[in-house]
Amino acid sequence: MIKKNKQYILIIVFLFFLSTLAVFSAENFKEIKVFYRNIKILVNNEELKLEEEPFIYDNRVYMPIKSICEALNSMVTWDNEHNNLSLFSYKDFEEANPLEGERFVYGEILYINKEKMTVNIYQHIDDNTVYEDKDLKVAENVIIILKRNNKKINLDFEDLKIGDIAGMVVNKENKIRGIIVDS
Repeated sequence: MIKKNKQYILIIVFLFFLSTLAVFSAENFKEIKVFYRNIKILVNNEELKLEEEPFIYDNRVYMPIKSICEALNSMVTWDNEHNNLSLFSYKDFEEANPLEGERFVYGEILYINKEKMTVNIYQHIDDNTVYEDKDLKVAENVIIILKRNNKKINLDFEDLKIGDIAGMVVNKENKIRGIIVDS
């Protein structure tokens, strides 16, 4: 009899615990009614194709921020642990990782072949050492950043010019995947 009573008490405590979990998690959710009206998003007068359809709620249009940031050549990151959404007005790239065969070169751009997407860079390693990296291939998806003071904007490969001072991340395939242009 005592054993059966303990089982009943344990079952009741377990059910109570489960019901409180449902109550605590339910307070973070709100059921809303939204309106879909075949909303078109235009970026620089070109229609942006979205995977998720924008909707209207409380007289405001809601749309996926990641798609919008990518269309504006920006970057968005989500930190699930801290519930932080970070927006950047430019796309950035990871630093060079020597453990993956990458290297960082810094110097003056001496030559640009826009058709072959190659550059030559003149490096001053120290006061006595000068090195010229020739025919560095630029990756098609290269990220190029113009940095001035504390501001950064993205550029296209066509915006590079001879004489630019730049830092470049070169991957193990000897392709440039990221360029920072000093101004």
